[in-house]
Amino acid sequence: MRSKKKLFYFLWVVAAVIAALAAKTYPENIATENFAVTFVDIGQGDATFFEAPCGTTVLIDGGEAEEYEKSLLPFLSSRGREAVDIAIVSHYHSDHEGGIYESLLDGMVEKLILPDYPDTDGTRKGLERVAKRSGCEIEYVSKGDIIKISEEFSLKVLHPEEGGSEGKNFHNNSSLVIMASCFDTEILLTGDIESRVENGIFAEEDIECDILKVAHHGSSSSSSKGFLTAADPTYAVISAGKGNSYGHPHNETLENLENDDIRVYRTDTDGDITFEIAKDGIKNIHTER
Repeated sequence: MRSKKKLFYFLWVVAAVIAALAAKTYPENIATENFAVTFVDIGQGDATFFEAPCGTTVLIDGGEAEEYEKSLLPFLSSRGREAVDIAIVSHYHSDHEGGIYESLLDGMVEKLILPDYPDTDGTRKGLERVAKRSGCEIEYVSKGDIIKISEEFSLKVLHPEEGGSEGKNFHNNSSLVIMASCFDTEILLTGDIESRVENGIFAEEDIECDILKVAHHGSSSSSSKGFLTAADPTYAVISAGKGNSYGHPHNETLENLENDDIRVYRTDTDGDITFEIAKDGIKNIHTER
């Protein structure tokens, strides 16, 4: 069965590359010495893809499992990627881990990084099981850990402590919060944390950044005024599905961002959003539906 699946997968990838190239024009002029950081249009979920000058690729979250063949694979294929060096799951909710689970099933991930807290429904065990079956290395991280990929590329975990976050909405508030440093450009990735966790983070950490991945798909339960002031981003990205049933992003969040003069990009309206980052900062922003 697996051999048939692999054959199907190979044929599907070939077809997906042709279809993706015909349907979309992805950035072709990003210099190899620069970063490309793409917030993928993954529907109602999150997926952020880093392509570093050193050649390493990092995928943080992968959307729902059903978006894997529809959205994630065509995107990766359009980038000429048959595998991901590092995949990181921010927390154990399907709209974040589903696509990574499918990637693991297809043997596309070299190293899996998971938040070091227990889940409640077996999702973590499922990820561990398919990762081990595919020979993928597994690492667990929590607050204070630094994933150093190269001299110009590192990921610092700001939250949560080992074991997760106390209080309500355990999974959302136990999301990995990561400050990605690409040269001197800082990108803050916030998973689905809510305001009470945001407040604790900026009280203890320097969260000033250039690009903010807005928490919880633009929900009004996140992106408090104090957090946005402390982060002080130039750009904000909201990952949400077009016409989603949650009403994301909420008007309150959009107003808070607008009041702080933050330039907002949205996957539901802009599609894939790619930032080209050079040593002297952000060089170009490309959107493509």
